[in-house]
Amino acid sequence: MSPGRLRLPSSLLLRIYLVGIAQFVLIVAVVIGTRDLVAEPPMRRGMDHYRSFFAAEWSELVDQPAALQTALERAEKHLGHPATVRAMDGRVLASSASPPLEAPPPDPSAPPGPAQRRPPGSEEEPRRMVVALPTGGAPTAYAIILQRPPPRPPPINFAVLIGLVLGCTAVTSIAFARTLAVPLQRLAAVTRAFGEGMLDVRTGLRRRDELGQVAVAFDEMAERITHLLRSQKELIANVSHELRTPLARIRVALDLASEGDADLARESLADITTDLSELERLVEDVLTAARLDLASGQSPGATPPLHRELVEAQALLDKAAARFRATRPQHTLQVSAEEPLPVLDADPVLLRRALDNLLDNAGKYSEPGTTVRVRARPKETGLTIEIADQGIGIDASELPHLFTPFFRSDKSRARTTGGVGLGLALARRIIVAHGGTLALESQPGVGTTARILLPAAKALS
Repeated sequence: MSPGRLRLPSSLLLRIYLVGIAQFVLIVAVVIGTRDLVAEPPMRRGMDHYRSFFAAEWSELVDQPAALQTALERAEKHLGHPATVRAMDGRVLASSASPPLEAPPPDPSAPPGPAQRRPPGSEEEPRRMVVALPTGGAPTAYAIILQRPPPRPPPINFAVLIGLVLGCTAVTSIAFARTLAVPLQRLAAVTRAFGEGMLDVRTGLRRRDELGQVAVAFDEMAERITHLLRSQKELIANVSHELRTPLARIRVALDLASEGDADLARESLADITTDLSELERLVEDVLTAARLDLASGQSPGATPPLHRELVEAQALLDKAAARFRATRPQHTLQVSAEEPLPVLDADPVLLRRALDNLLDNAGKYSEPGTTVRVRARPKETGLTIEIADQGIGIDASELPHLFTPFFRSDKSRARTTGGVGLGLALARRIIVAHGGTLALESQPGVGTTARILLPAAKALS
């Protein structure tokens, strides 16, 4: 693989890795900057608050030694600081420390000082805080609280920590980047191969994420393009085949005429006329397909220009039926219409062309002697036309593709009925351009029914 093919994955991997490194470096920087504040226990930041709390609670229990002892033990249990309460003369009233703590009584005239905090990183010995316990306004006892320094955590080797963080980031970033880089490499390779003409290559990626959606979309696009290109090749082959037969018959007739046999020449005129009609119809199909731009799907540019006029539906059916009987006399055509049929605002040439294509298909793919039925019924909003044959039918797997330009089913190929696979596609596009719909129902060995729905002309005010 060339270096250019690795450029995108390598850049992606580097970006993901750098983003992960930046995130972890930021986290480490925040931890280092706030470690002393985070490590400081709440008790060391709030002894002034607890001083007033102790004075308020224990002052009421000075005359109750048992309750005072319970309060001291509870304070040590929850706060971790033993205490001793002494009378102003030094007698021990209660103590959660063993032996009882000693300290001189506080000076009533001196304001209580704030609890001292140790500097970060310094060693600190246990400190005693003396709190006066007033009873009736004057202090009758005082409490000695032993402030034990919290155990120091083991020192952190930040160099090792940063190394571990960077290592973990590298591993996770590489693993994550590979999950993106590998499918991107596959997509890039398949795209280049497809662009070089290898139409059978596909990504084959099946993932439940955005990359999987891109891969599936590419495979679907490649399938459609491949089908279109093959259809165009088939068009050239089919047109060549269809042109060869009538041209050969015309050449034979002209050769006979050149030999001076007037009777044979006159007899050949009818064949030449038929052959020219077939050639004209074939060329017209191909030109109409190009004009409608069928291969582009239902894009706005594919809408054919319509030369609309008011058309009697009955007259349209009569002309289509007359043409079918003239070209396929070996079939029986039954036409039934429920009066009155509506008037259509349509292009009579194109609309009759659509009916002719559907009737021709019904005759092509059904045996001589069978019946083709045409039924027309008025609807509230327009006209319904059904064309049913007793032909070979169409497999259910092929029905969705019948309106694809240049598509021909396997059965139609086997029967060598001719055509280039434009009849149904043209018929549907013409009907859709008139605001109608065309649907097919078929069952192999039973026949096919084409159902047309066309809107009626708007009433003139």
